[in-house]
Amino acid sequence: MKGYFHKRGSKWAFTIDVGKDPETGKRKQKALSGFKTKKEAEKACAKLIMELENGEYIEETKTTFGAFINDWLQLVAKPTLRPTTYAGYESAVRSRLIPAFKNRKLVDIKPIHVMRFYSSLLDEGITEEFVQYLHSILKNSFRTAIKWELLKQNIMDKVEPPSRKRKQLRVWTLEEAISFLEAAKETRQHFYMTYVLAIFTGMRRGEILALKWTDCMLDEGKISVNKSLSFVKGHGIVCQEAKTGSSNRVISISDMIVEELRKHRLQQQKMKLMLGEAYQDNGYVIAKETGEPVNPNYIFNHFKKLLGKVDVPPIRFHDLRHTHATIMLKLGEHPKVVSERLGHSNIQMTMNVYSHVTLDMQKESSDRFEQAFQAAKRKTM
Repeated sequence: MKGYFHKRGSKWAFTIDVGKDPETGKRKQKALSGFKTKKEAEKACAKLIMELENGEYIEETKTTFGAFINDWLQLVAKPTLRPTTYAGYESAVRSRLIPAFKNRKLVDIKPIHVMRFYSSLLDEGITEEFVQYLHSILKNSFRTAIKWELLKQNIMDKVEPPSRKRKQLRVWTLEEAISFLEAAKETRQHFYMTYVLAIFTGMRRGEILALKWTDCMLDEGKISVNKSLSFVKGHGIVCQEAKTGSSNRVISISDMIVEELRKHRLQQQKMKLMLGEAYQDNGYVIAKETGEPVNPNYIFNHFKKLLGKVDVPPIRFHDLRHTHATIMLKLGEHPKVVSERLGHSNIQMTMNVYSHVTLDMQKESSDRFEQAFQAAKRKTM
């Protein structure tokens, strides 16, 4: 295998014969041009010949981003991801990535194009978290493009996503949580119990809705958290195993919550007797009056509506989880215990999320140390 060199205007080019195309039987060549000197062309030619002989050469295709990302969604993402995760990926791809890069060839997408895309999203008011989410999708999909030999390198390794801005957590005080729960008592029973569990356990919305009576060890005062319930467009309500090992956990509940759950179960049993065969007993702790699982979106809407009727600061449902953790830390609970209740992968994650609380705890600890020091000093005088 050898190269043939020639000039094209002021630039040098070369062509290599690589045998016949097995499909057409025609002579097959590879050519590169645009070199300033013949020496540069010879160097590139030698490198290409070595790659071809070692089977390392990858010819970047003219495949468009739109065609590739659709294949990636169907062939890679869909079979390997949880339905909820896949639904999020598909939505992000169709709403943001395809409109931005659809007809651009994969090989023509450069780091600067992606950075400009990120900048335009931030200017639009899109959060840094969502831009990072898109970044992870692009990086993972481009990694597949290399495996499929559509690209030589992952240009996403040269793209820096925007850093997340630390947000001030919005949480309730104990008094505000009490006011909200008093108002929630006047609503339907399954909504009330959802809010009780969120505030007293720190469980996620999906975890609460996936909870079954078989997960509740009421005599022991414990709850086993091992699943999550979600609504996926095109699939309906989906119950899945816990996403990570740390999410799969057992948490303790107080005597008051045990009693609330027993009263709630008794109420469910009364409805079951009243409805007879019309009652769908799926074993869920949080269920409609008919026994059916509750759509997470209904909780979102009900929570938002109830907030408008109670004199408490507006927060998200997920902030009930933060409220639980913040109150526990302020009461002096060890961060490791709080971390285990929340299902965090490690205590450092808890410390990072609730750093504002731990700083307050440090001040209180410092004050207690000084008080102890002064007391001991007085004894020695």
